[in-house]
Amino acid sequence: MSMKKKQILRTALALLCAVTLASSGISVYAAPSTEELEQKTSNLQGELDDLNNELASLSKELDKTSEKIESLSEEVEKAKLELAAAKVNEETHYEAMKDRIKFMYEGGSASLLEILFSSEDMGDFLNRAEYVTVISDYDREMLDEFQEARLEVEKKENALEDKQKDLKALQNNLSSQQDAINSKISSTSGELADYQKQLDRARAAEAAANTAQNNDISGSSGGTTNSGSSVSASTTDVALLAAILYCEAGTNYNGMLAVGTVIMNRVSSPRFPNSLRGVIFQAGQFAPTWNGALERALKNGVPNSCYKAAKAVLGGTRYSAVADCYFFHAAWTGKDGINVGGNVFW
Repeated sequence: MSMKKKQILRTALALLCAVTLASSGISVYAAPSTEELEQKTSNLQGELDDLNNELASLSKELDKTSEKIESLSEEVEKAKLELAAAKVNEETHYEAMKDRIKFMYEGGSASLLEILFSSEDMGDFLNRAEYVTVISDYDREMLDEFQEARLEVEKKENALEDKQKDLKALQNNLSSQQDAINSKISSTSGELADYQKQLDRARAAEAAANTAQNNDISGSSGGTTNSGSSVSASTTDVALLAAILYCEAGTNYNGMLAVGTVIMNRVSSPRFPNSLRGVIFQAGQFAPTWNGALERALKNGVPNSCYKAAKAVLGGTRYSAVADCYFFHAAWTGKDGINVGGNVFW
């Protein structure tokens, strides 16, 4: 098969793979800007502060409620003792009254009739009759008083127990609110930590891009490249591209140009995301975006040659041997294709 036919076959295969990948419905992750991340982290921190303040206030209220419940428990126990004492007094007086009635009406050495008819005269008789009446009235009054006292204590005990139940219901409600806020704090803290990591990466990328800009790196690659369309890119995009080139090709300049060519081919293709960030962060495509390598490269910085290659690619430089390629794998995978800088392109 001629070289031209092989080239046509590779191009057709690349287009077929691109169509298949695009039709699979893979979502595209577009990294938020530093300003957006700063705003998001600020909002989350404010939300977290509000939640912590709410939790502190709720905890105080819960402590006060627990103290009231404990105090009421003591009052309830005291009321129970008072009720027991009132019942004893009532029963004791009732038994004493029964004994006196039995003594006076059922006989004995000094029955009621004996008390009355042993009087010396009418005056004595009336005095004794009045005495018996007074005793009966006294017993009745005392019994009524003891009964009233017992009823009052019972009412007091019931009221205290009702109040105790209400406070326990409030305590349970406050505890539920506390659990809900703790759960919200946990989730918000996790979300804040995630956005803070993204913000740190974005700031590191900007710092790296500024360093590259200060070094005034210009892109040129020699006779192994051809010219493509230039792309307008921010300093953050330059840093991002330099980092992914470093992760995928190391410091092999031709390898970086080849990887950059594939990335820019995808940006220009309707089968892929139409932005540099969209292509790099497309789900399941570039392993460094999910295995931590890209994050470390952005944080620690990459060699100047990577920025040189990134600017060259963004300026239109392409590696001619892979000009029609949209995919690549590490050479050790054994795939067929064009080997450049330790990667196989097709």
